[in-house]
Amino acid sequence: MLNINILKLMFKEEFRLQASFFNRSYFLFSSLAFILFTFIMGVTLPMMQRVISIDDMLLVAHWVLLFYGLGVGGFAMFADRILERRFGSVSLLIGSGYTLPISFTRLFFLFYIKDTIYYLFFTILPMILGLALASLFVPMSFSSLSFLFVSLALSFLLGISSSVLLFALLARLEAAGLAIAAVGGLYLWFSGFDMKEAAAQFPALVFYHSHSLYLLFGILITSLLLVAISSFFIKEVPAPYERRAKEIFTKIMYFTSCLTSKYSPMLSKDAIDLARSGIIFPVMMTFLMPLLFLYAVTWFIESVMILDFDFSLLFYAALVGFLCTLLYSWLSNIDISECYNSLPLSMPHVIRTKMILFLFFTCIVAVPYLILVGYLKGEMDLLLIGIFMMITVSAFVGSVLAYLTGLFTKSYLLDPVILLQFSLAVIPILMVEILLSFYYPINSGFATIYVALMGIVLVGASMVLLGKLDGRWKGKVFRIS
Repeated sequence: MLNINILKLMFKEEFRLQASFFNRSYFLFSSLAFILFTFIMGVTLPMMQRVISIDDMLLVAHWVLLFYGLGVGGFAMFADRILERRFGSVSLLIGSGYTLPISFTRLFFLFYIKDTIYYLFFTILPMILGLALASLFVPMSFSSLSFLFVSLALSFLLGISSSVLLFALLARLEAAGLAIAAVGGLYLWFSGFDMKEAAAQFPALVFYHSHSLYLLFGILITSLLLVAISSFFIKEVPAPYERRAKEIFTKIMYFTSCLTSKYSPMLSKDAIDLARSGIIFPVMMTFLMPLLFLYAVTWFIESVMILDFDFSLLFYAALVGFLCTLLYSWLSNIDISECYNSLPLSMPHVIRTKMILFLFFTCIVAVPYLILVGYLKGEMDLLLIGIFMMITVSAFVGSVLAYLTGLFTKSYLLDPVILLQFSLAVIPILMVEILLSFYYPINSGFATIYVALMGIVLVGASMVLLGKLDGRWKGKVFRIS
């Protein structure tokens, strides 16, 4: 099952693919950002301990890495689509089973190993290196950092292994699998399950405190077993299966032209692409999973750590607007744009079409989410102002992304210059909205006025940015990334 040569080639492919977006010097930028972040966290540790205990910090860190692994393992849901997808002139090794005598299950297993090692060395290790640098200024032992690296790695392994199995099952069972997962989640929610006790007994965290080798090998074996089981559910597709579809472009055009006649043809084409490719569900899940993670983290802080924090519905509305970056990134990559070079289309026109789709999907996913959160927290009276905040923040963040990255969000946002511009534009706005969400219980009248004024400013800024798309993107050539 394990082929070292193919694994080496996959690492070279990952490096070349990342480096080809910009240049080789930017490849390690994200790792340097992790080092800087954890260095700052480590240096400020004595001050943080006055508010949060070390045990609570460790608890959060291990569970965050678990959820991080759950997110990374989501590629299992796209297994069959990855096999079929060929990015214009670029063909990935995971799809080489079409022409080479090797099964997709084996390639997928190697892809899993490659991704696991990649994230361990370029995410978790830089985090520990940042803390190691901070240990020059604050007391932290080398042995504790070593065990922390291993325990965080184990948390990530459990997350990615569980996620691969879960999403492989969902991809195979589709709606039935999602229904089973939902029923299981509801059962745990209403069964009186003691989350605080379970969180404290998380195996990777227990290993950090106990240093038990038996537990270490137990977690490693469990992770391998989960991946081995998931390999039975990965779809083996030796060739693209036949699809049949009816002509519905004219009907879709009729509805979209009621919204916008100028962008109706392109909008209809994208809607049909999403439906026929079967990627519409994964796209929505890609946006929904971080939203569920957001609620889980805030609930964890309020209920398990029992800190004096009260996250209102407005807090969720502001964060939802920021997390929609993932949604725009997916929608800007639903097709291969190279073919547009032979069509009478400009890049700004296509970008604005993606923005319309982006706002549509943001509403149909985020609004029900806010309604559910408002109901669970007993804050339905904040729903209207929350939806207003979410839409205005989403529109602004989407406009900034569209202006800075165009159709190339997944690659351009890794550019340090563009990432800095995006951060300078979005983070101050996000911080203001979050502060308003905490200020609202103190003075709801003034907070409402400030939210309304911020919304007007954000909508105006969004219109300005979208109006400048022609100056930035007109005449640009459509390409892969």
